[in-house]
Amino acid sequence: MSVVQRIYGENESRIYVKENRRTRNTISLRKSLADRRRSGITPVIGEFKRSSPSGFRIPEGVSPAAYFKRLAEMQVAGISVLTEPRHFLGSYEDLVEAQSIGLPVLAKDFISNERMITSSYNSGADAVLLIADFLSRENLRNLVDFASGLGMESLVEFHDPQFLVNYEPCDSCLLGYNRRNLITMKIEDNTMQILALLTDIPGPKILESGLKYGSIDPFLEERFDGFLIGTSLLEAKEGSI
Repeated sequence: MSVVQRIYGENESRIYVKENRRTRNTISLRKSLADRRRSGITPVIGEFKRSSPSGFRIPEGVSPAAYFKRLAEMQVAGISVLTEPRHFLGSYEDLVEAQSIGLPVLAKDFISNERMITSSYNSGADAVLLIADFLSRENLRNLVDFASGLGMESLVEFHDPQFLVNYEPCDSCLLGYNRRNLITMKIEDNTMQILALLTDIPGPKILESGLKYGSIDPFLEERFDGFLIGTSLLEAKEGSI
């Protein structure tokens, strides 16, 4: 069993956030990405994570508050915050911190139930990540609808194209292709083949994993509506990007 499969099995024992700690209304990630594109700015979602089973560890001395401020100064379209506590050392507290920046915040987790969406909402998230490779079509649709009822958007990602059939486009949805195989945790870049499958699917398309800020292939920049970037931003020294 992979780490991610174990995480889904552990979700029922997670500590959920019942207290509403939101300090503002939800902000549209879809709109923010489109606004950056119209302004001639590469539409980036900058990610904050503390650890990953793929081998990443946050550099010593990185302050979440300072990092979120730096992302805002870089005019990113949104902030992704990894909240899974055991294997990624994430925290809903980081969502609470991120919402103060005034950018749309994506709760990145292995969400499989409505309580996790409510916890993300209560902690300040504007959108949630849902992974089509691990959720049935019905479960995925129900979670998207539940998030939408709270005024939230859903980034529905997939890696294996066989699970793309689980995705149903909607006004509150974004579709993401994650180049990382979450079973092996290795990058498997099939972007060019995937692009052909995305042609007729409406709505924003996001490319995820293994990307470096400032060096995205111009061909891909024309064909995707946003790029989720984490490691290269977190490892960059302040002032270097």
